[in-house]
Amino acid sequence: MYIGHLDLKVFRAAFPQWHRLMARLRESSTPRFSAERAKKQLIGGDLISQLNRGGDDYEKTGSDPLAAYAETWDGTTGTGIDPVYEMARTANDLDIYNGALGDLSAEEYVARVRADILKVAPMRRDPLDGAPGLGGLVRYSTRSIEIAGSGHAVFTIDVQPVDDSRGPLGVRAAGDKFSLEIDVKLPAMIQRSSESERARRSVVGVQLDGLKPITPLLRPVADLAADKMAALALQPGVGDGIAAPRFKDIADLYYIARTCPVDGEKLRKALSENWHWREAGVSGPPHPYRFYGQPPARDDETEILWEQGFRQLREREGLEQLRDYPDFKTMTETIGRFLDGAADPANGVWDPARGQWRPSVRSEVASTIDHAMAPKAADAAREPIVPMQKHLFVFDVDQTLSANDTLHELAELADRLDAVNAVHAPDYVTSISAKINQLAGVDARLVEEVAQNIQLSEGAEQLIRDLQAAGHEVAIASGGFDAIVGPLAKRLGVKRYVAGQLELEDGVLTGNVSGLIDGPGKAVAIRAWNAELGIPRERTIAVGDGSNDVDMFEAVGFAVGYKPGQAAAAAAHTILRDMGYLNRVVHLPLPTRLTTTPRVPTPTTRPATERTA
Repeated sequence: MYIGHLDLKVFRAAFPQWHRLMARLRESSTPRFSAERAKKQLIGGDLISQLNRGGDDYEKTGSDPLAAYAETWDGTTGTGIDPVYEMARTANDLDIYNGALGDLSAEEYVARVRADILKVAPMRRDPLDGAPGLGGLVRYSTRSIEIAGSGHAVFTIDVQPVDDSRGPLGVRAAGDKFSLEIDVKLPAMIQRSSESERARRSVVGVQLDGLKPITPLLRPVADLAADKMAALALQPGVGDGIAAPRFKDIADLYYIARTCPVDGEKLRKALSENWHWREAGVSGPPHPYRFYGQPPARDDETEILWEQGFRQLREREGLEQLRDYPDFKTMTETIGRFLDGAADPANGVWDPARGQWRPSVRSEVASTIDHAMAPKAADAAREPIVPMQKHLFVFDVDQTLSANDTLHELAELADRLDAVNAVHAPDYVTSISAKINQLAGVDARLVEEVAQNIQLSEGAEQLIRDLQAAGHEVAIASGGFDAIVGPLAKRLGVKRYVAGQLELEDGVLTGNVSGLIDGPGKAVAIRAWNAELGIPRERTIAVGDGSNDVDMFEAVGFAVGYKPGQAAAAAAHTILRDMGYLNRVVHLPLPTRLTTTPRVPTPTTRPATERTA
């Protein structure tokens, strides 16, 4: 166990047990800097210190160390935690790379890094048998290792707090086990257009007795900003293989522009050389700068409702600091001024306090963005550095997968449509239950007829076939009924679905229904599938149209409104009128039948009680 970043005697005197440390973290916490966040920062700082063991081979990148780049955050009052730590977006993963191994092949690089990480966190069945860390207060063990293309390797580290006071009697658990992901970037994914930067301040925001400042090398802030700018300007999935738009990078870019002085020459070089452009087959960033699909979207883009998505991000638990960021227009104007100004060789240094560029005093400047090297034909044809990762796509049924409302079709076949339409109730379950009650005595063969003759929305069946062929998981979350949804799922080759159950007796409907899946029920189903499949929220996409889909929209990384009503449109990140255009998001070929440019439909109002799924 490496302890160079600790005065072990002082640290353990102050924190002889884990619960004493957590009490101190809770004591130091603020509404914008929680004890949980401090705990993850402390563990991340300890892990990179143990990997480096006094050296500098492993460097930090990504959003987690943003505060370590910053000079100051003006305009907030003191709370005991420096505002630069409070106001940086909460990011709990540890993103690192080893610059000393940059000349190795991807396979050799992963093997070397794997050996280093397993020394710090060996693979153990029992977390108590892991390697000691944080001065002996925890045990580290590696649970899993996942390789994503040639871009990065993700190590999931289990952290088990322990009581080590019993000496030869051994350690025992002193708290609940938790995990932290180490995302190791591979050489192909890391661009350094200038020398690495030493952290301006500790990567750990809380001050503790016996803890020395942890100041590793950081990837140059110009390269970090260039990565985030490219991720927002290019089609989602380029670079990280995740189809959800990177709303969080808006906060990170604004934070950099608000807190970090950036050398104009370095930023111009970083922007012009960034590998994302070659990955996407374009020559460089847009000027003036804009996000991909930002309304009004270009003809070759799918419109993404960036402001809406960022507003939802602000409200997530654990991201309280984002609620104190300015309005979306102010943020995007600041980002645009920061990035557009970088193209001008006359601009020397970005002044974060004033939000403007200062003139360059250099006699010579680096090549500007306009001289970005165009991709070679060989580059355009090669496999992507990070292929599209496996996603979970969850579809609503009625007026999403199905072009029509199946309950209304059943009522019409039974000649009871007027009675069903006359039902009004304050909530979804009550409404659907009352409508089914109007169908008591209806022959069950009519239900089979509806199920066998569902008219699918244009492009839906081909889209699902394409998704499955590409290795993605597909599921159906319907507020309708298993007697209809089950046959539809079988027809489409979908293994996972949830729906309510119609009660049958002697071949007719009794008028009763059980297990209806309302809005919250869809969200519960999605979380269960996430856990079963090991696919996180950020790689989950939901497609729906009605107010009953809002909860599942809030449970996923990317919400797609398909010809939505007002409630679904207000919660969606993009709006489509043709299923085929979802292929633009997941890097599948656009169907040849699509020859016209999609236009965003005007949302129509549909009462929540009138929606089946």
